[in-house]
Amino acid sequence: MGEPMNKNTTSKQSICAVGEKLFALHGYSAVGIKLILDEVGIPKGSFYHYFASKEAFAAEVAEYYFQQRIAPISMDPNANFKANVTSMLAGYHQLIDFLFSDDKPRGCLMGNLMVEVSPQTSLLHQTLNGLYEQWLGLFCGLIEQGQQQGFIRKDLTSSVLSNIFWSNWQGTMLRCQIKADKMAAKRSIVQCMQLITR
Repeated sequence: MGEPMNKNTTSKQSICAVGEKLFALHGYSAVGIKLILDEVGIPKGSFYHYFASKEAFAAEVAEYYFQQRIAPISMDPNANFKANVTSMLAGYHQLIDFLFSDDKPRGCLMGNLMVEVSPQTSLLHQTLNGLYEQWLGLFCGLIEQGQQQGFIRKDLTSSVLSNIFWSNWQGTMLRCQIKADKMAAKRSIVQCMQLITR
């Protein structure tokens, strides 16, 4: 169990940080409200002050994960494609290091939640769909820049190529939960990028 947080200073963001770890390690279905409360060290009333339900909490955690881990891996509009792709790959490698920082690889939280979530959990389902579109949008910008500068094939759209990269990323992360190999994960990201560049 983690160190209890001071309930007077516990923020929504700090609770989401705990949720990120719990959902990544145990999965959505296996994490109950009591486990969250015990890990954070707050009463049930404080939890429901921030979140209407476990599903609403998971949606916030997904948003937190995206903003903390994925959104920073974005292109610099003032840099050229080569600089941006180098920076992007370094960002994904750092994310892989983070996901492998515990004894058991966490896997990508968004991918893990997508495996478990059904359309019946409409709030979480919609949130994940929205974040997926944002994620593709970040990568599409890089692909479009590469196409304009002559580094990336133009016979496929930036959307198609972004989906290929994203699918490779999620497949790699799922595979690592069966066979943990951090260096293989990093190679897979680089190789996928090499496949779509000229």
